[in-house]
Amino acid sequence: MKQFLLLIFLIPLISQAQPKTKQVLVEGNGQPIVLLHGGTFDITSFGPHSKLLADSFMVIRMQQFNVQYANEGRTLPKNYSVQTESEAVKATLDCLHISAPVILVGHSYGGVIAFDFATNNPERIQSLVLVEAPLFDIAKAKGEYSDKMKQIDELTKNFTPQANITEEMVKSFRCKLSNCDTFDIRQHPNWPQWVKQKDRLRGLSVVPEYKIDFKKLHAFQKPVLVVTGTNTIEPNKIVDKLLSHEFQNAITDSLPGNHIAVYQNKETFVQILKAFLRNIP
Repeated sequence: MKQFLLLIFLIPLISQAQPKTKQVLVEGNGQPIVLLHGGTFDITSFGPHSKLLADSFMVIRMQQFNVQYANEGRTLPKNYSVQTESEAVKATLDCLHISAPVILVGHSYGGVIAFDFATNNPERIQSLVLVEAPLFDIAKAKGEYSDKMKQIDELTKNFTPQANITEEMVKSFRCKLSNCDTFDIRQHPNWPQWVKQKDRLRGLSVVPEYKIDFKKLHAFQKPVLVVTGTNTIEPNKIVDKLLSHEFQNAITDSLPGNHIAVYQNKETFVQILKAFLRNIP
């Protein structure tokens, strides 16, 4: 019932033309842990993880605006940015009357949002967990910006907040995240779903546009866990390596699988997460 009441409480705020708070699902009691899904996933993607965590934590799943708007058949505001999502995380926590520092977990685009929120609001963070956040700006700064990263950035720049997303754009995007040299991506079992949800790609142009504030990154002192899929693409491995070096207090771990291993190996991820949290002084 608590989960249902929280959803109803937020509906008047998220139904406005430019919402200030996010759609949320809340389960459990205890220390708050916020889960931010990847760019083309949704609020249900961390559902199994929530079930595994709700016995010890208040688990707050938030939906990104790019997904909410796509689901509602709307285009995003022209001024949409990573900060739009990050500021909404803060507004949503305030709306839920959560002032205590949170454990913040973000995958992929959700990791970019988590990074921005954490480095701008360190007092609101107990610990930060980043799972393959495509923060390619760090690779540019450290001289490790690869051709593959450039290709991904150039493609993603087409996914503007008001873009007309085509099947060909979906194909190109999916092939950049995996190896399509040996098979037709359109034969993938998830292809029909990817096409149906193609408008979720709108707004992802803000990712290659995002600039890291290295002063704030280096000043961030809270515990950080960086998790990488063992079979993910090389750009993600490079970024995660660099992030683990640049944060003052970071450790790394890995999950069997590729970029979406966090969803495919949920039990293992939750075990890694709990072990990380247990070791925080």
